Amino acid sequence: MTEATQMEAGVVEAYERLAREVLNRPESIPSAIHNLLLKLAETHPGAVYWIVRKFYQEYLRLYVSDTGYIGIVDRYEPDLMYPGDIALYMVPESPQPGDVVQISFTDKNEVSVYVIHGRVLRCNDDRSIQVADTSTGEDYKVVDWNILGKLVKVIPFGADEWQELFSASGVPKEWLTTSIEENINSLQNSDVRGRDEAIAELKRRLAVLMK
Repeated sequence: MTEATQMEAGVVEAYERLAREVLNRPESIPSAIHNLLLKLAETHPGAVYWIVRKFYQEYLRLYVSDTGYIGIVDRYEPDLMYPGDIALYMVPESPQPGDVVQISFTDKNEVSVYVIHGRVLRCNDDRSIQVADTSTGEDYKVVDWNILGKLVKVIPFGADEWQELFSASGVPKEWLTTSIEENINSLQNSDVRGRDEAIAELKRRLAVLMK
């Protein structure tokens, strides 16, 4: 018991020393923390991403329901969205069955980060949720800090609201053109559900962008 207590105390002291070193850096505290995370991310980007998400959702939990984000879709999701659409997300306090959520996870070495969409199948007693990958149908158990946000709206490519938001985003049309071209090539070599319809729609969008 004494050895265990000494080991725990040693761990605490080690992290206190690291914290003092960061706080005593000549640059601002946010810059020092940022630089430390950048250095750690050189070898373990997945671990850094995970802990930032976990800190955000657990330590600042009171503010989670006030947050959300918007993104330009960069891949085809059957029955949900096409590349070029604009997707709106909110960070849900408690996802419900039927919700579509965006999920992040890392590989076992915590180096690579993956993002998928999943439809909530059920909520478990331990606050985790069971989801089905919207692309593959594969079933996953997901804990709350893996959830990036709940999909609340998809604005179709070319709609009036899309025009307004895309212009405000500053995203180059060249980037979107390249993304759509890459998705067409990827879909041509896949057996994903709705492939032919998706390719036809993406070619239409490509023609619009290249006018």
